Amino acid sequence: MNLEVTMNSLISLKSNELNMVAPNNKDLPVVLFKTNEGIEKRGVRTYEGLLSFRELAEYFQLEPNSDKLNEDLKVQRDVDSPRVNKLKKYWENSSGPVFPGMTIFINALDIIATHDVGGRTIAESIIKSDTCRVIGDGQGRTALIKWLQESGKNDTDLDYTISVKFIVTDTSALTCDKAKKIIRQVFADYHVELKKPTKSISKHFNTDSYFTVFVNELLKLDFGFGEIKSCIALHGVLRRGNVWTYDQFTGMILKLLNTSTGNIQKELADDGKRAQLFELCKQFLNAVFTTLPINILDTDNYKECHDNTMFTKAIFANALGYVGQSIFDELIAGTKNDFSDLTRIKMPITSKQDKYWQKSKVTMNDEGVIKIIRGTDKRIASLICHDLRIFPCKSLTA
Repeated sequence: MNLEVTMNSLISLKSNELNMVAPNNKDLPVVLFKTNEGIEKRGVRTYEGLLSFRELAEYFQLEPNSDKLNEDLKVQRDVDSPRVNKLKKYWENSSGPVFPGMTIFINALDIIATHDVGGRTIAESIIKSDTCRVIGDGQGRTALIKWLQESGKNDTDLDYTISVKFIVTDTSALTCDKAKKIIRQVFADYHVELKKPTKSISKHFNTDSYFTVFVNELLKLDFGFGEIKSCIALHGVLRRGNVWTYDQFTGMILKLLNTSTGNIQKELADDGKRAQLFELCKQFLNAVFTTLPINILDTDNYKECHDNTMFTKAIFANALGYVGQSIFDELIAGTKNDFSDLTRIKMPITSKQDKYWQKSKVTMNDEGVIKIIRGTDKRIASLICHDLRIFPCKSLTA
């Protein structure tokens, strides 16, 4: 199955935003039960209903993958072939396949009539053709169903039904800040205990976290090469121009501030402290991105380049955080004024193969293959501190 979304009338791009409407340009009549859920505290309405496989395939689309749509605009993880292939195998081998319910976000719902039955409210409704819609949970199932439709193997399969939770945002579109925040948060909530999405995407979407909001604001900083987020893999999949994943970037910030995600929440809830920490991180990141030759990653062979450089590794990001923490200690002591020492790093950070790293016991030669020794982030940080005459922080000396 071709998972690429056809960019035609079913998708309208406005102000670099994505709105998905009915691909068949038709209104969809639905009969729904009105529900009462906690998420309605966020200013939405919730309903439960059924869709046939045919309706799902013909009235709804998949969000384009991140090779088609900027990660910053996405509210879902990519639909990858391995995940869909597992569903195909399950469908073809099961004597009686069954799927859990889906969640679909829509920005509006027209109620035609309501009926009270057994203490429940049933709503005869219409999802208009121009209503914006996003599959919040169930993209893999939808991809499978579209494959069933395209294969034409058994048309009666499309008469099967699947339960759907509809969350109505009552916004002008699903690309506004309110809608995107809710969609991403529901994704994070659904998967909080499951080993499914990458750490990067789970953290990036968890806007209930003060730290996530803080980091996302840092990613909007622009030091002359565009916003920082342009060189961070927000969903954890490295692409051209990416230095680190979102998870690696947050790890560096936590090392800088000498804290954990849990401990920093209370501090960031205080406006004054948050402003101070933001300014501290801003100065640190300015020095970091002044130092790193990130332009070399903007190349067609970015995978090879990323693999062969040292500064793109998680341990180096962590090391920079520890060095930043060390400089911060000196700022407090009054022995330094800023983070400019970071711009004087002279070690061979563009080459993982350089003998310097082997001599420093950061890498090893394993039968001709240069491998990084795990847990050497503090060693790298200590090397940098020694070279730049920076007194190491307690995290490096304990």
